Amino acid sequence: MSVKAIDLVTHSKESLDFFVGKCNEDFRADATLSLYQKIITKHREANDIKSLINDDDFIKLIHSTLRAWDMDQRGARMACVEDFSRSVRNYTENLAELYNYKLYDDIFDDLSEIKRMLKPVFLNLKVMESTRKIVGVSKVLHFLLPDLIMPIDGKFTLNGVFGYNKNSKDHDEEFKTFCEVLDRFYEIKERLDLGPEDVDGEQWNQSVPKLIDNALIGFLVAESEEISAFLEANRQ
Repeated sequence: MSVKAIDLVTHSKESLDFFVGKCNEDFRADATLSLYQKIITKHREANDIKSLINDDDFIKLIHSTLRAWDMDQRGARMACVEDFSRSVRNYTENLAELYNYKLYDDIFDDLSEIKRMLKPVFLNLKVMESTRKIVGVSKVLHFLLPDLIMPIDGKFTLNGVFGYNKNSKDHDEEFKTFCEVLDRFYEIKERLDLGPEDVDGEQWNQSVPKLIDNALIGFLVAESEEISAFLEANRQ
């Protein structure tokens, strides 16, 4: 079995820290980061998902951030903000219940219930006009549930976890893939004992799920010589 990027970047806490650092050094620090930090700040200040969902400005902020994260170009087209807002608000109760769960908590026995509540949200959120759901929906779920759900894309996450950009036109299959990534992130959290104390709030380090995502980004943006030197020094 070939070693995946996620195996290397989460081999140890030292590996995670190194690749998270590379993400924060070399990944874009522009309006995309500023918008993302605004979303997280609103969560930390409100700590109430219902009030945020009912805040038109917050919903528009998520929509704008998705556009800044390149979700409305290269052939992809986002749903209009009105349709997007309506679909999010249709699942306020599911999201409010899910808001109680954090990836850094001991939620192993709750994962089946969490997935049960997530499934209708995942399948029915109106994020993109295109067929594929996992990228747009996972990003929205991360913006709504930043301490539980990880943002997923093909370049970093799916390539990093599976070794290729795992894709499907079947939405149930996409949800299955989403759950596989969630399971893997939870396993990493458990193995490395990650918690809020590991999140310093600097740059992209805004939640435990995002830390793991950052490490995958850091692996891709790092120079091959840097990776080789680190792995050699740490004998991985």
